[in-house]
Amino acid sequence: MGIESEMQAALANIASEHSDLSVTVKYRNQTATGVRVLTDKRSDLDDRMLRGSEYGTVRVSAAKIAEPDRGAHIKVGGVQVYVEDCRTSGGLRVIEYSTTNPVEGV
Repeated sequence: MGIESEMQAALANIASEHSDLSVTVKYRNQTATGVRVLTDKRSDLDDRMLRGSEYGTVRVSAAKIAEPDRGAHIKVGGVQVYVEDCRTSGGLRVIEYSTTNPVEGV
């Protein structure tokens, strides 16, 4: 078994043993069980009022989900979010997302 397969198996094991971290991730027609490793709720003040955004990081198997582009819509736990960044290493995709649509060129 290669390192990628071992890491994917370990991620699946963590997701099954820790249901509080386990989350469904959907991208296009692909669905995978991932592990949410970070959730950060922030308040932002704009011209009209205080609004909130949620930022998070989820890890999924690279064998289950194609690499999404920055700004792509994905669903994490049934909530549509926007991809801020995606890194792939050791057979895992680390997807950073937010509930606020990113501004192009940033």
